[in-house]
Amino acid sequence: MFQAKRRVLAGVVMGAALAVLGSGCASSKAAKVDESWLARVPEDQLGDVRAAQSERRKAQDEVTRADVAHKDAERALQVAKRNADASRLRKEANEAALEAAQSTGQRADIERAQAELMNSETGVTAAQAQVKWREQSIEALQANKELRERELAVVDARLNQAEYKALKKSGDVRAEELSEADFSSALADAQRRVEESRKKVDSQSREEQQARAQYERLRTQAQGYGGSGVPVEE
Repeated sequence: MFQAKRRVLAGVVMGAALAVLGSGCASSKAAKVDESWLARVPEDQLGDVRAAQSERRKAQDEVTRADVAHKDAERALQVAKRNADASRLRKEANEAALEAAQSTGQRADIERAQAELMNSETGVTAAQAQVKWREQSIEALQANKELRERELAVVDARLNQAEYKALKKSGDVRAEELSEADFSSALADAQRRVEESRKKVDSQSREEQQARAQYERLRTQAQGYGGSGVPVEE
């Protein structure tokens, strides 16, 4: 008897959950006006809609710029990795040169090989720091891209809301089938996600700045030792 009641209760809870999910999806879908409906709205009543459309074009442009910057950073990372590989090979060659010099017993040759090896070791350290910085840069730019995409979502929500208000103001009865609360809720949700992304951008940017500062310090140190093949960033 108890198990039967428990199954019934579980069914009720699951049904309620599905109802909530279903209503959420319906609200999200409902918070949008069929743009063909706006064709009969007088142009002089579409001022807010036109302003929102202009804002959307700018927001889309920011998304595109963020995407390009992210792809540029990915290419820069590949260059940094090749620099790191070259630095490692140079170090291995200098290690072999030192062994060869030691086999001759000539002090001058040995000291020169030791100096070159030390230079290549600092170069490897700087190159590895460069790779880490580039990786952090990609993380920061990915977070920025997500922010721009979420800002675009906010603009879309504002545009949808402006279209709804214009439709309603024009006296179109189809606006009565829509809920103003759904449009407001969609906008609030989009704005909340933007704030979450901004916090992530701030955190990732700090880590990227720290990684770059570490790379700059090691690069300067390596160049001070006269290191050859140290990666240089413009």
